[in-house]
Amino acid sequence: MRKGFVDCELNGKVALVTGAGRGLGRGIAIELAKNGCKVFLNYKTNYEAALKTGQDIAAFNGIAELAPADMSKRDDVARLFDQIGAEGRLDFLVNNAGVNRRSTFMETSDADWDYVLDTNLKGPFMACQEAFRIMEKQKFGRIVNISSISGQNHGPKTVHYAVSKAGLNSLTKVLARYGAPNGILVNAIAPGIIPTEQTESELNSEGGRAYLDQTLLKSFGTVEDVSAAVLFLVSKSGSYITGQVISVAGGAYLGS
Repeated sequence: MRKGFVDCELNGKVALVTGAGRGLGRGIAIELAKNGCKVFLNYKTNYEAALKTGQDIAAFNGIAELAPADMSKRDDVARLFDQIGAEGRLDFLVNNAGVNRRSTFMETSDADWDYVLDTNLKGPFMACQEAFRIMEKQKFGRIVNISSISGQNHGPKTVHYAVSKAGLNSLTKVLARYGAPNGILVNAIAPGIIPTEQTESELNSEGGRAYLDQTLLKSFGTVEDVSAAVLFLVSKSGSYITGQVISVAGGAYLGS
């Protein structure tokens, strides 16, 4: 075991986190590395952000490797998994990369629909196909899809985003069936509004305040809350959980 790491079953495992340059992906990647995983840090265009995540991991002697790819494009995904294939194994896949273009139903263009669905749903589908090829040979794997409560409660101004996350929830359940015979567990985490760069404008909006009022805990969650759920699902503690969509949302929509 490398010096300074938590002595647990995650030490020495290999993980891929998509969209690892900032926000939830960055936090998840750092927590996996803190627990001894080698982490492939996927990013699309923001090299500087991904590099910063890698540097922060290196600062505590963690191991990370930059892994550029547009997760909405099959050729990029295949090239990314060729890079991972050189490692010889992949234990954990966290499909975190996601986008949104806020608009009402009637304002949503075909281009916006394709952009959001291609990244948020087609991307995880393709990544899971590639991951299954590796994990089936190992007879072991853990896949965690980062969904959203929008996929369960249908955000009124983001029809394409809500549909993409609802589809991701369905993909999670279907793939759990395919993965089970080969020891591949597939789950999803559905966060509420988590303060990140992506949600900054939403936090202080009318919709953000309304959301907060509708949570039981009357507070926004944190990146650490989501990271902890990912760690639980990939650890031995989560070894009897598959096909589930776990909300990390403070009881959203159950409040007043």
